[in-house]
Amino acid sequence: MDVKYNLKIENALESPGSVDLQRLARLADGLRRISEGALQIRLQGISKAKGRKKTSLQDALKVTLTGISKGSTVLDLETRTFGETLTDFQTDLFRVEIQQELLNQTPVSLFISTFRDAMSDKQDYETLDKPLLNELKRFKSSFLCDNEALIVFKEGSVTELELRKEHFEKIRDLEENTPESDPVIMNGIVEELKFSKLKVRIQTDDGMADGFLSDARVSDEIAPYWGKKVTIAGTIHYKPGGKSVIEIEKIGKPGDRDDYFSKKPQSLTVEQQLTKYLREGHRNRLSEISGKWPGDETDKEFEKMIKDLD
Repeated sequence: MDVKYNLKIENALESPGSVDLQRLARLADGLRRISEGALQIRLQGISKAKGRKKTSLQDALKVTLTGISKGSTVLDLETRTFGETLTDFQTDLFRVEIQQELLNQTPVSLFISTFRDAMSDKQDYETLDKPLLNELKRFKSSFLCDNEALIVFKEGSVTELELRKEHFEKIRDLEENTPESDPVIMNGIVEELKFSKLKVRIQTDDGMADGFLSDARVSDEIAPYWGKKVTIAGTIHYKPGGKSVIEIEKIGKPGDRDDYFSKKPQSLTVEQQLTKYLREGHRNRLSEISGKWPGDETDKEFEKMIKDLD
């Protein structure tokens, strides 16, 4: 069954009931890219992976423009729920709650919730990462003047999202404070998840690290190592707030010198921890470490200094 939405452009430069073709192209491209990234992050943990795509998303991400109405300029959109279009996706135990909710969502509702998450004051951004935040930033080009507003809502309901140019300042700050993806080598014990052959967890000396396999070939290579100690190589992808997930590209038996890699990668550098500390509003007592950092202390010693301020 089709789900209908309206995208309203208030205070537009165009005449009511009309839209510039270049703006329309930016709106369509941005909606597609953001909804695809939001869907991928729910299916596999990151919005863009180096390896294979888990499933064809062309039909699932389809949104149709059915008309343009007056009353400012209102774009009439139609789409379907993922429960109808993603009939073959596997449940992932890492994100089972998120994925069950996904069945009733649509590309447009993911677009709405992604912007709302990025504009919120919460500290845990499970459904955002740096590439997806970059797509949100790019969507600013859909605005043609400073006093415009883009309003998105399900047909017949109240406003679900109202976007203005000033909202992109927070999104930019969030993206800039999220680390870039990095190459990583890690030692640990592989644990299997029953409902997804491409998802693993690596037990390290510092705790559990979430990961996924970049393609099915790596899945075949990792099969003999379930429950055993291995060395993996890949890319660690960070999320705002400090969480991370590892895209596993190679796997093998650990060598005698691989104990160095038995630690779980730190999610945030010292500088990023300090930035996060400031953004959380902890300002009054930073004078206590003023003049003491940067010094000769290790990252762990600095982490303790930050914790002692709380």
